[in-house]
Amino acid sequence: MAKLKKLSPQKLFIFQISIADAKNFFHMKFKLNQRGFILSEFIIALPLLILLLYALGNLTFIAAKMAREQVAYYVLETEAQNVIDRITQDARAAHSAKIGKHNGFDKIIFACHNKNDGTTDLIDKLDQRVYAVDNASGKFFHIYFEHQDKSFNNPITGDNFYGDTIVTKFEFQKIAPKVLHITLEMKIAGYEQRVKFSTAVYMPSCQVE
Repeated sequence: MAKLKKLSPQKLFIFQISIADAKNFFHMKFKLNQRGFILSEFIIALPLLILLLYALGNLTFIAAKMAREQVAYYVLETEAQNVIDRITQDARAAHSAKIGKHNGFDKIIFACHNKNDGTTDLIDKLDQRVYAVDNASGKFFHIYFEHQDKSFNNPITGDNFYGDTIVTKFEFQKIAPKVLHITLEMKIAGYEQRVKFSTAVYMPSCQVE
Protein backbone atom coordinates (compact mmCIF):
# COMPACT_ATOMS: atom_id res chain seq x y z
CA MET A 1 0.00 0.00 0.00
CA ALA A 2 1.42 3.32 -1.14
CA LYS A 3 2.20 5.86 1.49
CA LEU A 4 0.97 9.44 1.16
CA LYS A 5 3.73 12.00 1.01
CA LYS A 6 3.65 14.58 3.70
CA LEU A 7 3.61 18.11 2.32
CA SER A 8 6.06 20.57 3.69
CA PRO A 9 4.63 23.66 5.46
CA GLN A 10 5.72 25.87 2.55
CA LYS A 11 3.98 23.74 -0.07
CA LEU A 12 0.88 23.43 2.12
CA PHE A 13 0.66 27.25 2.39
CA ILE A 14 0.92 27.64 -1.41
CA PHE A 15 -1.77 24.99 -1.91
CA GLN A 16 -4.11 26.77 0.52
CA ILE A 17 -3.58 30.08 -1.30
CA SER A 18 -4.36 28.42 -4.65
CA ILE A 19 -7.64 27.00 -3.30
CA ALA A 20 -8.64 30.42 -1.90
CA ASP A 21 -7.88 32.11 -5.24
CA ALA A 22 -9.93 29.51 -7.08
CA LYS A 23 -12.88 30.05 -4.73
CA ASN A 24 -12.69 33.82 -5.20
CA PHE A 25 -12.47 33.42 -8.99
CA PHE A 26 -15.50 31.16 -9.22
CA HIS A 27 -17.41 33.40 -6.79
CA MET A 28 -16.70 36.52 -8.88
CA LYS A 29 -17.58 34.67 -12.09
CA PHE A 30 -20.86 33.51 -10.55
CA LYS A 31 -21.66 37.09 -9.53
CA LEU A 32 -20.95 38.35 -13.04
CA ASN A 33 -23.03 35.58 -14.55
CA GLN A 34 -25.81 36.33 -12.10
CA ARG A 35 -25.77 40.03 -12.98
CA GLY A 36 -25.75 39.23 -16.67
CA PHE A 37 -28.70 36.89 -16.25
CA ILE A 38 -30.77 39.62 -14.49
CA LEU A 39 -29.90 42.16 -17.20
CA SER A 40 -30.91 39.78 -19.97
CA GLU A 41 -34.20 39.12 -18.19
CA PHE A 42 -34.83 42.86 -17.99
CA ILE A 43 -34.01 43.31 -21.68
CA ILE A 44 -36.52 40.58 -22.59
CA ALA A 45 -39.19 41.74 -20.13
CA LEU A 46 -39.08 45.43 -21.09
CA PRO A 47 -40.71 45.02 -24.55
CA LEU A 48 -43.28 42.67 -23.05
CA LEU A 49 -44.06 45.25 -20.37
CA ILE A 50 -44.42 47.96 -23.02
CA LEU A 51 -46.78 45.73 -25.05
CA LEU A 52 -48.79 44.96 -21.93
CA LEU A 53 -49.13 48.65 -21.04
CA TYR A 54 -50.08 49.46 -24.66
CA ALA A 55 -52.75 46.74 -24.66
CA LEU A 56 -54.06 47.92 -21.29
CA GLY A 57 -54.24 51.50 -22.60
CA ASN A 58 -56.14 50.37 -25.69
CA LEU A 59 -58.60 48.35 -23.61
CA THR A 60 -59.19 51.35 -21.35
CA PHE A 61 -59.77 53.61 -24.36
CA ILE A 62 -62.17 51.12 -25.99
CA ALA A 63 -64.07 50.62 -22.74
CA ALA A 64 -64.41 54.39 -22.24
CA LYS A 65 -65.57 54.83 -25.85
CA MET A 66 -68.16 52.07 -25.53
CA ALA A 67 -69.42 53.53 -22.25
CA ARG A 68 -69.73 56.97 -23.86
CA GLU A 69 -71.62 55.50 -26.82
CA GLN A 70 -74.02 53.68 -24.51
CA VAL A 71 -74.73 56.84 -22.50
CA ALA A 72 -75.10 58.86 -25.73
CA TYR A 73 -77.62 56.32 -27.03
CA TYR A 74 -79.54 56.48 -23.75
CA VAL A 75 -79.64 60.31 -23.96
CA LEU A 76 -80.83 60.09 -27.58
CA GLU A 77 -83.52 57.55 -26.71
CA THR A 78 -84.74 59.66 -23.79
CA GLU A 79 -84.92 62.80 -25.95
CA ALA A 80 -86.85 61.02 -28.71
CA GLN A 81 -89.21 59.47 -26.17
CA ASN A 82 -89.92 62.88 -24.65
CA VAL A 83 -90.80 64.29 -28.09
CA ILE A 84 -93.15 61.39 -28.83
CA ASP A 85 -94.82 61.76 -25.41
CA ARG A 86 -95.27 65.49 -25.93
CA ILE A 87 -96.80 65.12 -29.39
CA THR A 88 -99.01 62.25 -28.21
CA GLN A 89 -100.32 64.33 -25.32
CA ASP A 90 -101.16 67.26 -27.61
CA ALA A 91 -102.76 64.92 -30.15
CA ARG A 92 -105.13 63.43 -27.59
CA ALA A 93 -106.20 66.88 -26.43
CA ALA A 94 -106.42 68.43 -29.91
CA HIS A 95 -109.56 70.03 -31.31
CA SER A 96 -108.12 69.68 -34.81
CA ALA A 97 -105.00 68.28 -36.44
CA LYS A 98 -103.53 69.14 -39.82
CA ILE A 99 -100.59 67.42 -41.54
CA GLY A 100 -98.30 69.55 -43.71
CA LYS A 101 -94.77 69.68 -45.12
CA HIS A 102 -91.69 71.69 -44.14
CA ASN A 103 -88.10 71.21 -45.34
CA GLY A 104 -88.92 67.81 -46.80
CA PHE A 105 -90.28 66.51 -43.49
CA ASP A 106 -93.85 66.23 -42.26
CA LYS A 107 -95.17 68.78 -39.81
CA ILE A 108 -98.25 68.65 -37.63
CA ILE A 109 -100.44 71.53 -36.48
CA PHE A 110 -102.69 70.94 -33.50
CA ALA A 111 -105.36 73.27 -32.21
CA CYS A 112 -105.85 72.65 -28.51
CA HIS A 113 -108.04 74.30 -25.90
CA ASN A 114 -106.30 76.56 -23.44
CA LYS A 115 -109.12 76.21 -20.93
CA ASN A 116 -111.53 73.39 -20.39
CA ASP A 117 -114.49 75.75 -19.92
CA GLY A 118 -116.89 74.18 -22.42
CA THR A 119 -116.40 76.89 -25.08
CA THR A 120 -115.08 74.44 -27.66
CA ASP A 121 -116.63 76.31 -30.59
CA LEU A 122 -114.63 79.51 -30.05
CA ILE A 123 -111.51 79.78 -32.20
CA ASP A 124 -109.91 82.38 -29.91
CA LYS A 125 -109.94 79.81 -27.14
CA LEU A 126 -107.76 77.44 -29.17
CA ASP A 127 -104.00 77.36 -28.91
CA GLN A 128 -102.10 76.44 -32.07
CA ARG A 129 -99.24 74.01 -31.49
CA VAL A 130 -96.88 73.33 -34.37
CA TYR A 131 -94.25 70.58 -34.52
CA ALA A 132 -91.88 70.80 -37.48
CA VAL A 133 -88.32 69.94 -38.50
CA ASP A 134 -86.00 72.83 -39.31
CA ASN A 135 -82.28 73.58 -39.54
CA ALA A 136 -82.41 77.11 -38.17
CA SER A 137 -79.07 76.45 -36.43
CA GLY A 138 -77.50 76.02 -39.87
CA LYS A 139 -76.03 72.60 -39.07
CA PHE A 140 -78.53 69.84 -38.41
CA PHE A 141 -82.26 69.26 -38.51
CA HIS A 142 -84.01 69.51 -35.16
CA ILE A 143 -87.64 69.39 -34.07
CA TYR A 144 -89.14 72.76 -33.24
CA PHE A 145 -92.26 73.62 -31.31
CA GLU A 146 -94.04 76.91 -31.94
CA HIS A 147 -97.45 78.48 -31.31
CA GLN A 148 -97.64 79.74 -34.89
CA ASP A 149 -96.88 78.27 -38.31
CA LYS A 150 -94.30 80.90 -39.28
CA SER A 151 -90.74 81.12 -38.01
CA PHE A 152 -89.15 78.35 -35.95
CA ASN A 153 -86.95 79.44 -33.05
CA ASN A 154 -87.74 77.04 -30.22
CA PRO A 155 -85.99 73.66 -30.69
CA ILE A 156 -87.04 70.78 -28.46
CA THR A 157 -84.22 68.54 -29.73
CA GLY A 158 -80.64 69.47 -30.42
CA ASP A 159 -77.33 69.99 -28.73
CA ASN A 160 -76.33 68.10 -25.59
CA PHE A 161 -73.12 67.00 -23.87
CA TYR A 162 -72.69 64.05 -26.25
CA GLY A 163 -73.30 65.96 -29.48
CA ASP A 164 -76.08 67.23 -31.71
CA THR A 165 -79.14 65.05 -32.10
CA ILE A 166 -80.23 64.88 -35.74
CA VAL A 167 -83.74 64.12 -36.99
CA THR A 168 -83.63 61.64 -39.87
CA LYS A 169 -87.34 60.84 -40.14
CA PHE A 170 -90.45 62.68 -38.92
CA GLU A 171 -93.69 61.36 -40.41
CA PHE A 172 -97.41 61.57 -39.70
CA GLN A 173 -100.03 59.40 -41.32
CA LYS A 174 -103.79 59.31 -41.01
CA ILE A 175 -104.76 55.65 -40.66
CA ALA A 176 -108.35 56.35 -39.55
CA PRO A 177 -110.52 59.49 -39.13
CA LYS A 178 -109.47 59.82 -35.50
CA VAL A 179 -106.20 57.88 -35.48
CA LEU A 180 -102.81 59.43 -36.18
CA HIS A 181 -99.68 57.37 -36.78
CA ILE A 182 -96.39 59.03 -35.72
CA THR A 183 -92.88 57.96 -36.74
CA LEU A 184 -89.72 59.58 -35.38
CA GLU A 185 -86.14 58.52 -36.11
CA MET A 186 -83.10 60.29 -34.70
CA LYS A 187 -79.34 59.88 -34.28
CA ILE A 188 -76.44 61.73 -32.64
CA ALA A 189 -73.81 63.39 -34.82
CA GLY A 190 -70.68 61.25 -34.97
CA TYR A 191 -72.46 58.02 -34.04
CA GLU A 192 -74.07 55.46 -36.35
CA GLN A 193 -76.63 54.23 -33.84
CA ARG A 194 -80.19 55.41 -34.43
CA VAL A 195 -83.34 55.30 -32.38
CA LYS A 196 -86.78 54.97 -33.92
CA PHE A 197 -90.22 55.33 -32.35
CA SER A 198 -93.45 54.51 -34.09
CA THR A 199 -96.85 54.79 -32.43
CA ALA A 200 -100.54 55.31 -33.21
CA VAL A 201 -102.61 57.86 -31.28
CA TYR A 202 -106.39 57.93 -30.93
CA MET A 203 -107.73 61.50 -30.92
CA PRO A 204 -111.29 61.46 -29.53
CA SER A 205 -112.05 65.16 -30.08
CA CYS A 206 -111.02 65.65 -33.69
CA GLN A 207 -110.35 64.19 -37.10
CA VAL A 208 -107.04 64.36 -38.92
CA GLU A 209 -107.03 66.63 -41.97
